[in-house]
Amino acid sequence: MMLNRLTVIFVSLTVLTFLGGCEMINSINPFASEEETWVEEETPPTEEAPAVPTSPTPFRDAVNKAMAAANAVQTAQTQAEWQEVAQTWQEAIALMQQVSADDPNYATAQEKVTEYQGYLEYAQTNATNAPQ
Repeated sequence: MMLNRLTVIFVSLTVLTFLGGCEMINSINPFASEEETWVEEETPPTEEAPAVPTSPTPFRDAVNKAMAAANAVQTAQTQAEWQEVAQTWQEAIALMQQVSADDPNYATAQEKVTEYQGYLEYAQTNATNAPQ
């Protein structure tokens, strides 16, 4: 139980630290806009990778998904809640994979894919072991 709590704290702090850097990147990006929105499709949780629509701002959207997943980890208890967390990590991964090689955030995106996959495995393990 203590290990899970420490993992949640570590994941949350990592995502929050990363988001601070993203705000700086967005503040100097002339193409970043607060009005930009991306609407996700509602999909039921599945074990396979979700079909995530192409995003005009995949890096930003992936970070937003990661933050949502990190927040959900803090309260997830049931199998359904952990499956939702896993689904959100899958969506964050899929969005990071959309970042093009010519994007200044490409190298970071590739690192985040690997990082998020670890969080996805953690959520999937908890989904398997959680009460219904």
